[in-house]
Amino acid sequence: MTRYAVFTNVETFYSDLVCALNSAERKISLMYFTFDDGKWAREIASALGARASAGVEVRLMVDQLGLLIDHPGNIISNQLLLNDLRAMGVHVIMFNPKGHRLWLDNRLHAKICAVDDRIAFIGGSNIGDYYSKWDDINLLIEGKLGRSLHNVYDFFRCHSKGSGCSAFPEMHLSRLFAGSAQIWLTVPKQRRDIHRAFLKIILDAETDIFIRNWYFLPDHEILDALRSQAERGVNVHVLMSDKTRVRPIDYANLIAGHKLAKSGGRVLRYTGKYMHAKVAWNDHGEVLFGSANMDRKALRGNFECSLSFVDRNITLQLKDAFEQDACSSMVQDENHFRRGSIFTKALAYTCNLASAWL
Repeated sequence: MTRYAVFTNVETFYSDLVCALNSAERKISLMYFTFDDGKWAREIASALGARASAGVEVRLMVDQLGLLIDHPGNIISNQLLLNDLRAMGVHVIMFNPKGHRLWLDNRLHAKICAVDDRIAFIGGSNIGDYYSKWDDINLLIEGKLGRSLHNVYDFFRCHSKGSGCSAFPEMHLSRLFAGSAQIWLTVPKQRRDIHRAFLKIILDAETDIFIRNWYFLPDHEILDALRSQAERGVNVHVLMSDKTRVRPIDYANLIAGHKLAKSGGRVLRYTGKYMHAKVAWNDHGEVLFGSANMDRKALRGNFECSLSFVDRNITLQLKDAFEQDACSSMVQDENHFRRGSIFTKALAYTCNLASAWL
């Protein structure tokens, strides 16, 4: 049996992550866009170093660009922290895409920690103290999970320069599971599985669809599916962050929000603080949880990993958190965009046209 637990508080997630790392007996694999020096990164590094000293195989893969740009003020201290981890016996890889079909912007955006074959964490949060100040959601998976998430680490590692990878792991990419949860990947120029999983959540719904996402820039196929569902009477609920760290996106998503609102969708723009979650679910208890934003970059151009599973108790918890955050949100109804200034509309259309490159 696979057990799931939701963290709506990032510090609680980090605390449980440290406890799980301390319990590791054989193998730890971590993948993050950044590993930013600070209180939590040092606590996690201490646990990783201790387990490596005890003979556990500990592997950490961090995106090289993410380590530089996510918090530029810590560039030097981040490198020193990773050097300390290497000195403690942790295998540290700086992900930098390789391959004739890959570009510099095909980044490792997955956020996974797998402990032995029995515990895993996945969700929106990277490792960094500032994430604890954001509204985010993460997930614990526990049970007989197998080696699939460790294999995903190896698969992504083989797409990085200087990783020492000699051969791709043997695994069926269309039939990957961690316990009862199916694993979905985005691999640039190869796989768009997470895009397919988003569509399944949407098209399987009969009464309700919930999406909460840091970015809401769906392509035509996903947006058309959402609008069609709304127009036939399905309650489509979308919660996005009103402000992100990429301001052009905050204008570009006005267009998608306006089109969905015109079709009858409920569109909410969270104004409390940054809302960084990436999760979707429907009335059948189907959940999609992981690292992928709902935008072209995440669903085509990054290395991403998400899990899908069915658990009605989890969807009830997610719905409660959604409605709580709805109280700190602005409703984008069909008149919201129309009431905007000419400048705002022009900026929204311009940023929307450029959204494929954001």
